[in-house]
Amino acid sequence: MAKFTGTTEQAGGSFLGADFWKKGVRIEGVVQGTFETSVGKSYSIALNKPTKVNGNVEENVSIGGLKGFNMALRAAGVPDQDLMTGDAIIIECTGFTKTDKGNDQINFKVLVDRPE
Repeated sequence: MAKFTGTTEQAGGSFLGADFWKKGVRIEGVVQGTFETSVGKSYSIALNKPTKVNGNVEENVSIGGLKGFNMALRAAGVPDQDLMTGDAIIIECTGFTKTDKGNDQINFKVLVDRPE
């Protein structure tokens, strides 16, 4: 008989929303899975090095729903801007662009290494 154990925190961890990102902030890790939210697809990432999010040190985080992030995935040539489980990823905030929507767009540089 197979047994499985897991927690919500392992599956997603803290969400890296707009308030987390500052120019030069960078995370590295491996995509552990995907899930849908009200703003689209999000990804859970196991970090290579724990990082502080909202005052807590996290080993697993989630990201998604940020237009600049999706634009960077498209610019990198990631098929359908869709990360896959097992993708190694580096995400770095490169700055911000003013918009007419009240919130600045967060700009990212991404590197995705997909196992064959």
